[in-house]
Amino acid sequence: MDQVVKKKFNFNTVSAIFFIALAIILYLIIPSQIDKPLIQLSFGQFNLPPELFPQIVAGCMLVLGVWFFYKSFSLEQTNDLFGLDKEALINVTLTLIMMAIYVPLMVNLGFVVGSAILIIAMSTYFGNRNYYAAVLIGIFLPMLMFVTFRRLLLVELPPFPIDIYPLTNWSLI
Repeated sequence: MDQVVKKKFNFNTVSAIFFIALAIILYLIIPSQIDKPLIQLSFGQFNLPPELFPQIVAGCMLVLGVWFFYKSFSLEQTNDLFGLDKEALINVTLTLIMMAIYVPLMVNLGFVVGSAILIIAMSTYFGNRNYYAAVLIGIFLPMLMFVTFRRLLLVELPPFPIDIYPLTNWSLI
């Protein structure tokens, strides 16, 4: 019997246990991580707390984690990680290195400039040879995201370096 359980205990089972634990931890720490809003919205007689929706997401994650745990014992899988060729390992490693470089770029050069450099570098590395399209997309997409997050969602992102100085914040703020 122990051999049967050991045989069916696989990576999916471990992932499911991780997601269950993460969901429980998130559900428990959400109330201490969310500030009380300045304006409390109420819908008629309902006064919804700001923790409600993140806790609903954590609860759904818990339910899906339990379902995944149950289904993981019936999944047949092989470990294909050892079967990857050298090129795939180099691609993953270089992508991780580029993402690690992206963080200081974004902090020091701003979200738009750092993201543009990342998009152009990654698209060129992975085979794009249309440099004009890479530059256009690399600049337009981060600018669109920056405006969306700053103006519509009111989320702070690292500004352009020129926006740090008081009288030069004319760009996208």
